[in-house]
Amino acid sequence: MKQKTAKIISYLFIPPINLLITFIVLSNQIYVDTELKLNSILIALIFGVILPILVFVYLRFKGKIINDDATAKDERTLPYVIGLGLVINATILAFIFELHPLIIALWFSYIVIQSAMIIINLYWKISAHLIGVGIPFATFYFLFQSDAIYILLIPIIIGWARLTLKVHTPMQVLSGFLLGALPTYFILSESIRLS
Repeated sequence: MKQKTAKIISYLFIPPINLLITFIVLSNQIYVDTELKLNSILIALIFGVILPILVFVYLRFKGKIINDDATAKDERTLPYVIGLGLVINATILAFIFELHPLIIALWFSYIVIQSAMIIINLYWKISAHLIGVGIPFATFYFLFQSDAIYILLIPIIIGWARLTLKVHTPMQVLSGFLLGALPTYFILSESIRLS
C-alpha cells in the first residue's frame, strides 16, 4: 500500500504539471488582460507540459528510458537537454509576445535550473520531482510570502514518495528542492528590483 501511494503521488506531481500550475497562478496574479494571460498559459502548456511529456513517452517507447522513473542517471541526460531547448523557446516566445517581466523571469529560472540539472546529471542523480516542486514553492512564496509556507507540505510528501520508491537518496531529494527553490526566488526578486 505504501509503494502504491508513493507511485500515485509521483504521477500526480510530475514536473510538467507543477510547471503549468505555477504559470497559471502567476498569470492570474499578474494579468487582467485575458489575451496576455492566455498567451502565457498556452506557452507553458505547449513547451512545459505537452512537448516534454511527448518527448518522454517517445524515449520510453524507443527504449531510451527503461522505466517511468528514469532511474538510471544516464537516461536523464537527453530529456534534460531537450527540455532546455524547450524552455529556451518558451522564453523567446515570452519576449516576442511581450509578456510580463515576471513571466520571462520565471522562464529564465527554468533555463538556469535546467542547465544546472544537465551539468549535475553528468556526475550525480538529483530529484527532478523535487526540482519541479521547488520552483512553484519559491514562486508562491515570492507572491504570497508567509502564507505560502503551508504548501511546504507538498515537497515533504513528494520527497517521502521518491524515498519510498527508492528512486533517490535523502540528499538527492533535498538538493533537488533547493535547486528548484533558491534560484527561482532569487531570479524573481531580482527581476522586480531591476524593473
